Amino acid sequence: RLLGEGRMMALAHLLPGGSLAGPTSFDLLVVGGGSAGLTAAKFAARFGKSVALIERERLGGDCTWTGCVPSKTLLASAERAHALRTAAEFGVAQPATVSVDMAAVKARIGRTIGQIYDADDSPEALRALGIETVSGAATLVDARRVSVSSGGGGTATVYEATKGVVLATGARPRPLDIRGIASVPHLTYEGIFSL
Repeated sequence: RLLGEGRMMALAHLLPGGSLAGPTSFDLLVVGGGSAGLTAAKFAARFGKSVALIERERLGGDCTWTGCVPSKTLLASAERAHALRTAAEFGVAQPATVSVDMAAVKARIGRTIGQIYDADDSPEALRALGIETVSGAATLVDARRVSVSSGGGGTATVYEATKGVVLATGARPRPLDIRGIASVPHLTYEGIFSL
């Protein structure tokens, strides 16, 4: 059973060791730091709202780390290779052979992810926009409060939203319902770019 609201909020301000935590009350709480959560948090911050963005894993979500950014970067390299291989069709002399250095392509994907993360998704970039980032697993307490635990059995901190809570918890690959799939190696979008 939850403690009375006043006692719960008073306890929520204490970190392990008794030190005072930062603010725990915001206009908006956003659970999920992927594309949708980042967009909601940035939109609210642009309108002067105080925002806490809560993420369990890494800010940027699928788009930055395993989806949009790495796939579009890979496609850009493929387009360049294709353009070189078909250049003669356009009256452009092409080299005798066109080869693709996959290690260099993978390094470029990593650099692009890093650049986008640093510029748009990192705690520092978000702080510059007035968005507070909170790392941990979120549990919805009620319509206005979210409990966040950092794992490892530590204490949870309760954050309060005066205007609302946005749930943007993202996606996971669904296990394939194909007979025998468990017995063969296979990849999802979460692992393909780590090859």
